[in-house]
Amino acid sequence: MNFTAIDFETAHADFPCEIGLTRVISGQITESKSWLIKPACYPYMNPWNQRVHGISTANVSDAHTFEELWTELKSWLEDQYLVAHNAAFDMRVLRSALAYYDLAIPWAEYFCSVSLSRKTWKHLPGHSLGVVSQYHNIQFNHHRAGDDAQACAIIALKAFETVEAENVQAGLKKLGVALKKL
Repeated sequence: MNFTAIDFETAHADFPCEIGLTRVISGQITESKSWLIKPACYPYMNPWNQRVHGISTANVSDAHTFEELWTELKSWLEDQYLVAHNAAFDMRVLRSALAYYDLAIPWAEYFCSVSLSRKTWKHLPGHSLGVVSQYHNIQFNHHRAGDDAQACAIIALKAFETVEAENVQAGLKKLGVALKKL
């Protein structure tokens, strides 16, 4: 059971200002890390986005750009199964950042933990990260990328545990969730 959970916070549109990654190896969380990112739209930060995640222009003024971080980030993402809560959003942000800096898209396949939770815990009133985390008593600082990625990883592990999956592909098959290519 090996995968990497990913989460982005954005400054505006698809311009990331923070990325969080959580690595799962053999069904165990082995590492979680987050990086503030100086967004390509710097110094502009959408005020609504700032209210959601609390990351300001001042917070990212000395941060590295996505391009500068890419060498380190790539090793977390390339040749991996990726999972995100609302994966369409996070994969769009990732593709947009790669395109903006003219970086090659790494080989990766991904799945969505919202889809996993909808298939696994049908009785929940909703399947947002907050609702599913509350159901599982996962304590985290919502809308901070590192914490969100870790919560996503825990949710994916719990979903796979419910179907006694030995690996990602078996779990996705049992739950009827698609694996997509980045």
